[in-house]
Parts: sequence; structure tokens; C-alpha cells
Amino acid sequence: MALALWSCLALALLPNLAASSFPRSPFRLLGKRSLPEGVVDDIEIYSTTISCKVTSRFAHNVVTTRAVNRADKAKEVSFDVELPKTAFITNFTLTIDGVTYPGNVKEKEAAKKQYEKAVSQGKTAGLVKASGRKLEKFTVSVNVAAGSKVTFELTYEELLKRRKGKYEMFLQIQPKQLVKHFEIDAHIFEPQGISTLDATASFITNDLLGSALTKSFSGKKGHVSFKPSLDQQRSCPSCTDSLLDGDFTITYDVNRESPANVQVVNGYFVHFFAPEGLPVVPKNVIFVIDVSGSMHGRKLTQTKDALLKILEDMREEDFLNFILFSGDVTTWKDHLIQATPENLKEAKTFVKNIRDQGMTNINDGLLRGISMLNTAQEEHLVPERSTSILIMLTDGDANVGESRPEKIQENVRNAIGGKFPLYNLGFGNNLNYNFLESMALENRGLARRIYEDSDAHLQLQAINDLTFTEEVDMKETEEALKEQDYIFGNYIERLWAYLTIEQLLEKSKKAHGDEKENLTAQALELSLKYHFVTPLTSMVVTKPEDNEDQTAIADKPGEDTSVTSSKAYLTSYQPPQNTYHYVDGDPHFIIQVPEKGDAICFNIDEDPGTVLRIIQDPVTGLTVNGQIIGDKGSSTDSKTRKTYFGKLGITNTQMDFRMEVTTEKITLWNGVAASIFSWLDTVMVTQDGLSVSINRKKDMVVSFGDGVTFVVILHQVWKKHPAHQDFLGFYMVDSHRMSAQTHGLLGQFFHPLDFEVSDIRPGSDPTKPDATMLVKNHRLTVTRGSQKDYRMDASVGTKVMCWFVHNNGEGLIDGVHTDYIVPSLF
Repeated sequence: MALALWSCLALALLPNLAASSFPRSPFRLLGKRSLPEGVVDDIEIYSTTISCKVTSRFAHNVVTTRAVNRADKAKEVSFDVELPKTAFITNFTLTIDGVTYPGNVKEKEAAKKQYEKAVSQGKTAGLVKASGRKLEKFTVSVNVAAGSKVTFELTYEELLKRRKGKYEMFLQIQPKQLVKHFEIDAHIFEPQGISTLDATASFITNDLLGSALTKSFSGKKGHVSFKPSLDQQRSCPSCTDSLLDGDFTITYDVNRESPANVQVVNGYFVHFFAPEGLPVVPKNVIFVIDVSGSMHGRKLTQTKDALLKILEDMREEDFLNFILFSGDVTTWKDHLIQATPENLKEAKTFVKNIRDQGMTNINDGLLRGISMLNTAQEEHLVPERSTSILIMLTDGDANVGESRPEKIQENVRNAIGGKFPLYNLGFGNNLNYNFLESMALENRGLARRIYEDSDAHLQLQAINDLTFTEEVDMKETEEALKEQDYIFGNYIERLWAYLTIEQLLEKSKKAHGDEKENLTAQALELSLKYHFVTPLTSMVVTKPEDNEDQTAIADKPGEDTSVTSSKAYLTSYQPPQNTYHYVDGDPHFIIQVPEKGDAICFNIDEDPGTVLRIIQDPVTGLTVNGQIIGDKGSSTDSKTRKTYFGKLGITNTQMDFRMEVTTEKITLWNGVAASIFSWLDTVMVTQDGLSVSINRKKDMVVSFGDGVTFVVILHQVWKKHPAHQDFLGFYMVDSHRMSAQTHGLLGQFFHPLDFEVSDIRPGSDPTKPDATMLVKNHRLTVTRGSQKDYRMDASVGTKVMCWFVHNNGEGLIDGVHTDYIVPSLF
């Protein structure tokens, strides 16, 4: 099994039957008896489709099978699905009699109990669980009630690999049964343009393949369809068994003539092999390495392993250097050097000989690296068309030199000035990870915790690699994306989580006691957070009992179930500590006050349709307004009604730019020209001084220049919910370039705010104490509570503790809340 080369979907419906005279089925069936064609043991599978949608080499694959139970009693059926190690199941749904029930990833025992209860009652249920040591095989079991029609749908995702000059989508097909409607349907969209496209099958002659196969490509789009009729599926003209038994392979390549640029997908570097003739963007990489005494042993060994792995992947046109910090700072070379074979050999020797010593001077180590990158660019010591990256590896807090986290962040931010990203890799559990994450995020990078009991170089796979794509005509791309539901989203982050789970599970097998329990808990937390089916989890779907309220049940998986199953393993999690200002929910405004290590919150109670000024900066020309919506049939009683932001209007007068964000679409105006995107898109739009990145059904990140960045979160609810409807959250994650004249319900708090809390006392709610707050020369009664930050997880969120200011923020906001009502979004 060539796992690294499987791409769109490696699907094997493996039978698990005793020897019998009737044809084998993808299902493990109960009993044996002679049945009409197309029906095996009262189960008729009348449709199987494999839908593959590929964009920029990322494949989103959906396998849909429709069956009906012809018997007069419930039957359990199952099939096995093989997929490559780098692919993963992301969803499983059952549709019974036209009603769809989504899958939920739960801790394995909890899922099993839910499934067994449904089966014992003769209800229809589905259970997905990992059944292979290396997570290459998944089992789906379905209990089909008498007379029920069932559609089950499995979703997989995977990044394509290039083999022998072409990208390859490999499917292993073994239905072992005639299926009235069998189809493989693959749509491909490549921004660089498709140069070749072909399809082959090992189980059928070219003549027969040609009559069932259609393929075409033009420009950026390609299509392959394999749709054999019942007669074409037969192993012989009079046979009732299927010849669909073997490999179906689609290969294609992209045009190589056009120059390429570097694009970061959702903040993660993805690796596409740069083929012949495609200009490669050189990388200038400086590794800032903690060699303090606390790095002794496993951590330093991991660091060396990771660096050696990264060095193997560097190209000759790249440049690099190493900076070591402990109590002081030393460098390998005085300046960046080219990654020639001779220099890489010397670099590997240097890495192998790194030793730990002394204290931890993070500030000076980072500033030395930043200065070296800046000098290299300014003095043209590196290629003009190159990209610079700073990567720090550390395990602890600064304890010599400048040791205040907020001051280090300020120094680093000012020194980098938005010119290149910073990536912080933290080793172990006893470190200030929030500090590392905050510093990375405000410098266009990311932070990752490297677990000591796993292979660091595997966890770093997404850090070193770059995506090479061609800048394309935005209008044509927009139209193509509308035509098809192309998806690639946060694949690299999920791949990192997947690899980390594997490592944690492998290590836990050899561990004992508390260590084993801790490793298992970490693996379970990641499995639940990223919705993975692993040995610790199962994905379960259960049709509700007839006497239960289906509305409540259908709404439950998106809210209560996932919280309950993961709550025990999230007690130690803390939200990111970088400065945040946001509005989300009812609408609740949350203001972090870093100097106090605390937060203040308030909400605004206004009628649906009201537009509020959120941010206005007359200097930068940036304005953000939000329109309030209410629940369906919302009450006029202000004490009971719920309101949210349903539309946002964003304007930058200096750039002649406007953006309207609703729960349905995003519209951008550059002057009078308009571009419209759906929340089903994943796309990045860039122009001078502006970057807009839409992450499908999740969020949108907008950056102006090098110091204004915000995130819009999409909250989706069940479409048939009797009360709630979709709404938006707005998060300001970088406002340091906003002027001192910035105002608005949120903008006024971008400036320093001081307050004092005293006389903490029991409130009307025993769990929420009251207190007296002195702020802006007002003495207010405030209540301790919490709100949710949804940046990390749009469905569950993380709890943020805050002091709640009553009466529409009276006494906290300047003036009164009605001062912030404006006539329209723009």
C-alpha cells in the first residue's frame, strides 16, 4: 500500500463474510439466502457515489451510499474503509426518511453506550471507530430499522502528492455487488491551469472503460466521471457479481510556465513540491535556539532532531543561520549563508554539537535574529525575491536581561515592523505558552507546543514548508469557486493535530501510571477538539426516539454534546493572553485590560435593525459599523429578547474600500468594482496594503497594512431552529497602528484604561459576586461573570472572566449608548 501517494480517496469496501454462494457485499450481512439481483440478505444498496473536489491540490472527498432494508426487522450492517495515513475522516451523517442526523465525536465508551442503546431499541444508528493500529482503516456500522431508507455519508480530506511528475488521485474500489447507481465524480480546479488529465482502471479493459468514462479539462478546470451501468459492472454478460474490483486512478499536472509567489493558507505553510521550470521563492531562515540549562536532555535532543530534519529540506537557493541564547547570545555565522551542500554539511555538524548552559535571554536572542534578517535585506546579502522567516525554539520564561513578557513583545514587534513572520515553538508543559503565542500572532506567525514525548520533527512538518501558487484572475477564480464547493480550510493545522495524536498514543502504550493517563488525556483532548475518529474516540449518530422533541435533539450535537464529552479534559486550558477587544453574542463587548490582568464586559440592548458604531478612526480612515438582528419572532420585551450582530460594514476611506459582511456572503468594493464571496469559499484576496482571507464556514481575517488586523467569526445554527439564527462576532486582534483619535463602542478602549475594583460581595446570583468599580471617575456596581471567546473554537468557545457593567455600559463608555447609533452600515 503506497500510502504517501494516495490522494483523493483510498476506499476499500472490505467484505467480512463467511464463504457462501452469493456475491460478497461491502457489508457484513447477517444470514444467507438466495435473493433477487441487487438485494443481499434483504438489504438493497441502490446507490454509491464518490465525489472528489480538488482545489490547489487539496482534495475534499465524500462517499455517499443509499440503502433500504427490505426485511421486517432491524438489521445491522457494516463496511470497512481504507484511507491513507495522511487522510482523515472529518464527518459522518445519517439521513433517515429525509431527516439528517449529524455525527458527533465522543469519548469511545460514551459513544458506544449511545449506539448500543439505540440498537437495542431497534432504532437506526451509526458508529464510526478506528480499527487499525496505524489509523489507516475505519469501520462504520449501521443498524437499519425495518423498512427504513438510509443514506450514510463519510467525508475525508487529504493533500495530494506528486509522483512521477503528476498529481495522483488513487481509489481502490471493491463493492463486490451490483449497484444500480455507481459513480465516481471528480472536479478539479487549479489556479495555475491544468496541462494534462487522465484516468485508468486496473479492473476493466480500455474499451469498456472508455464507454463508462468521461474526462475533460480546459484552463483551470478539469472533470472526470466514471459511471458504469449495471451491465457494464457485470463480470460476464450473464453474471450477477461485479467486476469493479481494483484500482481507479486519476492523474493530472498543472502549467509550469508562469512565475509563482508565496501564499500562506490560513496561517499555515503547506508544502507543494516545486516542479521543473517553476521559479522557487528562496527562504531566508534564522533559527533562534534556547540553549539554557533547562533544555538539557530530551528537549535539546528534540531540538536537534527537528533542525536536522529541516536542514534536509532546504534548497540550495535558501539562506540560513543559527543564533543560540542562554545568559548571552552567540551566532553560528556573522551573517546568513547560502544553503550549499558544503554549508549544510557544516550546519548539521554545528547542530549536533549544540550544548546546553546558563540562563534564558529571550529578548536579546530574538533581537539579534531580527537585526540580522533586516541587515541581510537592506544590504542585499540575500536574493531580492526571497521571503524571510524567524523561528524561535524555547522551553521557558526569560530570566536574564529584559524579562518582562509585555516589554519583550513590544521590542520584538517594533523591530520586526511587520516585515516577516515569527514562529515560536515551545517545548514541554512548564512554559509561558500564552506569551509565545501572543508574540507570534502579533507578528503574523504562529506558536506551537512541542510535546516532549513525541517526535518534534513530525510536529514541525507544517512550519518549514511553503505553498507555491500562481496569482490568478480574481473574477475567474471567484466564478469557479461559486460553481463548485471547493474546500481546503485549516488542513495543515488538522494534519499537525493528527500526527501529534498518533505520537501521544504510541508513547502512552509504553507509559505507566500518571504519565500514561496524562498522555491519553492529551490525545483525547486533541481528538475531540479537531473532530477526529481515533482509538480514543468514536463518531456516533443516533436517530432520536419517536416521543422526543426532534428540534431539540437536532440542535443538541452542535452545542451540548461536544461540550459534555470534552469538558473533563479542558479544565487546564486558558484562553490566549494577547490583548483582545471583541464583540460577540447578545451583543457582548469584551475589553481586556492587560495592566490589570482582567477584563470588563457590557452589552447593548437595542432593537433589531439598529446600526451601532463599533470603531471609527478619522486618521487611518477605518470605520466598522454593525447592524443588530434578533431571534426569529423576537420578543419586544427587552428583558427576554436576544440580539446579535447580523451585518458588519467596514470602510477604509484612504483606500476607497468598503466591505459588507453578512451571515450569507461577503461583498468587497474597491472603488465601484464589487467582488462577492460566499461563506462556502476558502479564498485569500490581496492588494497593496490589504489582505482578506476567508476560511470556509468559519471566519474571515482582514488586515490593513502592518498593524490593523481583525477577525469576523461566523456562528451558524441549525437552519430549522425555532428561535435562533446565524450571527457574527467581531474580534480586534491587532490595533497598534490605530490612531489616538480612534473611538466607537469598541474603539475607545484601544487606549489605556484604568479601573479599581473593591468591596467584592455576594450578588443576587450566588455564583456571580457583585463589586464596586471606580472607572472614569464613576463609581459603578459591577458583577463577576464570563463570556465566550470563539477565536479558537467557533462552536464551543473558551471562557473569559470579566466584570460586567450594567445598563448598556453606562459610566464605562463615553456618553450614552445611543450616541453610537448611526443611520446605516456605511
